[in-house]
Amino acid sequence: MKKYILFSLLMAFSLNIMAIDDMPIAVRDTVYVNLGETFTVYPLINDTAFNGDELIIDYAEGHNVMILSSTDTSITFKVTGYAIGDDWIFRIHYYLEYESFNPFGNALISIFPEKPINVLSVNDIKATIFPQNTQFFDAYFNTFDLGYFFPAEDKTSPLFSYSLWIGGKDSDNNLHLAGERFKQQGNDFWNGPLSTDGLVSTDSINSGKWFRSWKVSRTEINNHIAHFQEANYEMPEAIETWPAHGNADLNQAEFLAPFIDIDGDLEYHPELGDYPFIKGDQTIFFIYNDQLEHTETQGAPLGIEIHCMAWAMNDVKSQGAYDKTMFFNYKIFNRSQETYHDTYLGVFADFDIGNSRDDYLGCHVENGNFYGYNGDDFDEDVPSGNDTIWGYGDNIPSQSICVLGGPFMDADNSDNPSGECNESINGAGFGDGIVDNEMFGMNRFIYFNNGGAPYMTDALYASEYYQYMKGIWKDTTSMVYGGNGHPSSGGNEAFPARFMFPGDSDPCNWGTNGIDPEMGLWTEETANNQPSDRRGLASMGPFTFEAGSVHYLDIALVTAPGDAGKSSKDLVQDYISQIKQDYLINPTGFGNQYVGLNEEIKKQEALYVYPNPADGDIIRFELEDTHNAEYFIYNAAGQMIERGVLATQKEQSLNISHLQTGWYILEVKTKGQILRSKLIL
Repeated sequence: MKKYILFSLLMAFSLNIMAIDDMPIAVRDTVYVNLGETFTVYPLINDTAFNGDELIIDYAEGHNVMILSSTDTSITFKVTGYAIGDDWIFRIHYYLEYESFNPFGNALISIFPEKPINVLSVNDIKATIFPQNTQFFDAYFNTFDLGYFFPAEDKTSPLFSYSLWIGGKDSDNNLHLAGERFKQQGNDFWNGPLSTDGLVSTDSINSGKWFRSWKVSRTEINNHIAHFQEANYEMPEAIETWPAHGNADLNQAEFLAPFIDIDGDLEYHPELGDYPFIKGDQTIFFIYNDQLEHTETQGAPLGIEIHCMAWAMNDVKSQGAYDKTMFFNYKIFNRSQETYHDTYLGVFADFDIGNSRDDYLGCHVENGNFYGYNGDDFDEDVPSGNDTIWGYGDNIPSQSICVLGGPFMDADNSDNPSGECNESINGAGFGDGIVDNEMFGMNRFIYFNNGGAPYMTDALYASEYYQYMKGIWKDTTSMVYGGNGHPSSGGNEAFPARFMFPGDSDPCNWGTNGIDPEMGLWTEETANNQPSDRRGLASMGPFTFEAGSVHYLDIALVTAPGDAGKSSKDLVQDYISQIKQDYLINPTGFGNQYVGLNEEIKKQEALYVYPNPADGDIIRFELEDTHNAEYFIYNAAGQMIERGVLATQKEQSLNISHLQTGWYILEVKTKGQILRSKLIL
């Protein structure tokens, strides 16, 4: 497992075994060292040589450390990446000129980046956000102080680990996959953006520089807008260093983190009033990729770059829903030159509802979520080494992971209707008048265990991760309805199933291809399972992930308390219903915080463009409000490629003859509206 220890540099001489009179004495030194930082250490300053002898560094060599240079008294080095498994120690050996011998010293370097973690803490949930794929599970400090806590002021937690999985096949049908559970084998994801030149390049130095996150609040932005021109204004570090642009020398994308461009020069200048464009009342932003070695799954990299916003709201008017929810918004870019088919995206979670040993799982098909709940009426405290895992007693919450909107479904030149027994049940973009903007919701759910039957234990290799996302057990048997989803554990082979333990949430039997199994409700209770430690996976797909394209994913983590007068299992679905209703009004703009913009801009709406797909050089649309109307065109990678001012007339037209074949986003901003449409050429 990857290990880090915060900010210490330990130095101690470890001399050759032969005894020598008046040998040097080394004194322990401590310094602050950041991952990716160039640092010079002077190991001899507080060391002692007897009889007037002078200590001189002869040469130095590094272990997991890049030695850049050394002098008689100093060593300049850089820790450029991570160390995995048992090989986690960062060490410098330096050899000394001393009489006729070459004794050596050891520099043991324990590091952690400058701003590796931040905490969402704006509502009833307190969540430690790591700038990587795997969340909440503390793989770094080995302490119980970090994680996902509800209520925010307590030590109890309903969720242990959360991460994304993604896998697809290239043109030769080779599997490319990235996924993590607990980083027990290693890492599949690394920090920072990739190059956009088709080479998909990065390195450990780039990864080290990006091993951090940026936390910004609505309050900070309001203060920035009001005071940025004042001489005594102290700009928050996260606003000042907001990663709006990639490094052109490394061929990274010009635009990375979104921002409000006050003067329209397409450059981020916070000292001139520009500021981050965030979601909710508090946002944490970071970027990671899968391009380096995959030591967790042994899978082949896809060449994807992921921009993540973890965000939350403080909204007492929601009567609990938003105050007990945090969100993840992902933009997943395919920076490679490979188009992947049969791609699946998965959301993994290990639920620990306080005490992890007495939990159940279920899923809600119509609401597009899976959830953990306690398997009995009392949640006990559990000793764990020198610490305690705190239970919830008799006030036990339920915890849900909801797929609000997943990747785009493959284009079929239609606006697929809503209300049918298919992906429209819990997806987004159905029946809204826009062609080919349909997004998957949760269209599979499977659980597995920490131990037990070998076909339903944790995935270890890329092929097993991929099978789970397709609803296939490790022994290649497809999931079936009933029991524990396997023919050997009470499942009925006559009814292949998409969803485990759906209860009564699938009235049209979408999960069994529209056929009623006539076996009654399927839950953990009806399967006669013993409560225990549970892991679950919701997946979306298959879809085509084209080279250079981007897909989106919105996830809500919703917690319902056990003291609200009704079952927390029922209450969590009430919360999700409210959130999904808001989300479906405008998926692309959900949660966007229009701080500082005209207060009349409160919503984004669908823009009706015709013909779409385009069949000529001109597209047309109509505007009711033409005051200060501007248009913006974004390519499939989310980059703005064109902007302009629209005429003050209702009927509008744009010449798109210069655009290449593909799909784009057309955005129109007026005084009181933001309108968007997917545009297909």
